[in-house]
Amino acid sequence: MKLINEMKYVIVSDFDGTITREDSNSLLVEACGNPENARIEADFISGYMSSRDAFIQHFDAMRISLTEYIEFIESNIAITEGFDKFLEITRKLEVPMFIVTGGYHQAVTSVLGDERLSGVEVYANNLSGEPHIKPVFRTKNPICEKAFGPCGNCKRDCIRTIRRESGRKILFIGDGITDHCAVEEADLIFAKDFLAEYCKEQALPYVTYKDFTDIIDYLGWCIT
Repeated sequence: MKLINEMKYVIVSDFDGTITREDSNSLLVEACGNPENARIEADFISGYMSSRDAFIQHFDAMRISLTEYIEFIESNIAITEGFDKFLEITRKLEVPMFIVTGGYHQAVTSVLGDERLSGVEVYANNLSGEPHIKPVFRTKNPICEKAFGPCGNCKRDCIRTIRRESGRKILFIGDGITDHCAVEEADLIFAKDFLAEYCKEQALPYVTYKDFTDIIDYLGWCIT
């Protein structure tokens, strides 16, 4: 039996660590960074630095090209279990899907490709510049009332836009710090890792999951 009436919902999913097995940004910093990047990442995780400032400083310290970035993503980032089946079901049931990420369009397109992204709207930042790339943030106004903000791509604003334009409820799937604002706007939350800890601290109702197979099973979705 299906848990929800899917015609009343849209799917909004984080990308890094949610659709992908690893967080591409963290893995990039670990593999291509230096002691300065380690310091920046520690400050971000501890809440002493916003994700926006952390991204700026990370790329300034790493000094990599767009070609190097894409080659790293394609070689190291894999899709999490069950995502392709989940995407297939959303299309069969005609449930709109959105990817809302604090990361970059280049990572999303490199990992998922045109076929998977057909009909999926992506809200993401960009990378630009030669010979070394820098972030180009989607959110131009960095005002934020959260201690860990501002983010390069405000997920709260993204979800408010999606809700307004779709007229539907929000089913959100995420795992990280930049998802905190997003879940405050969601109607049904699937959370793990940092996000699950936050939901628990804030007494927000959520469903734990490991991968998209768990979400499919919980919702009672199947392909006939």
